[in-house]
Amino acid sequence: SDKKAYQETLQKLAGLFKSNFKKFTGYKIGNSSRLTEEILAAGPK
Repeated sequence: SDKKAYQETLQKLAGLFKSNFKKFTGYKIGNSSRLTEEILAAGPK
């Protein structure tokens, strides 16, 4: 069904976001990692 396909796609995209963003988890601008933390907080859980 469309709802099932939607949920599957949503889960897939969330997983791709998490996997792709892992390389940035330690990224800092100057001495601050605030921007990275905000992006992670706004991303999928």
